[in-house]
Amino acid sequence: MKFSKVHIMQKERDPLNLAGLPLVEPPEDSWPQIRQTLLRQNQRQRFRRIAGASLAAAAALTLAIGLFIQQPAPQAEAVKTPPALDSLIVLSQQLENGIRSYRDEFGGLPTDALVYQVELEDLIAQVDDELSVRPDSTRLWSQRVNLLLDLSQLYENQLRRDYHRMASL
Repeated sequence: MKFSKVHIMQKERDPLNLAGLPLVEPPEDSWPQIRQTLLRQNQRQRFRRIAGASLAAAAALTLAIGLFIQQPAPQAEAVKTPPALDSLIVLSQQLENGIRSYRDEFGGLPTDALVYQVELEDLIAQVDDELSVRPDSTRLWSQRVNLLLDLSQLYENQLRRDYHRMASL
């Protein structure tokens, strides 16, 4: 079999004979699907942030009302806790549930925030120890609520950072 000069030059330019392969259409663009997925995730995160902020605002309002508006209790019910203490306990429970839902949904915090998380949780545990001795201490419950608010804020700040990173994509 003899090869012509043109055939040899063509072999040198296209040694694998790729020009002879049939044309194939490129795959479908996946960007619209990726965009929709990111938008849905952003909407969910925005909803959670709004819910967390609403919870914090409701907690602060409940605390303020409980501290500034104290109703006199009847003498027969002297063993009841004061309204401010009840408000602090309820607020503490709400904040704990919010933090638990953050952990369930998003997992742990990154290592740069983990130090603060552990420190806050340690302080909460110390307050809990004191509360086991004096469960009717308004000062201790208030301190616990403030620590839980700080911990909740730590999670919300991380969510905000994650949202900005995703939004910049």
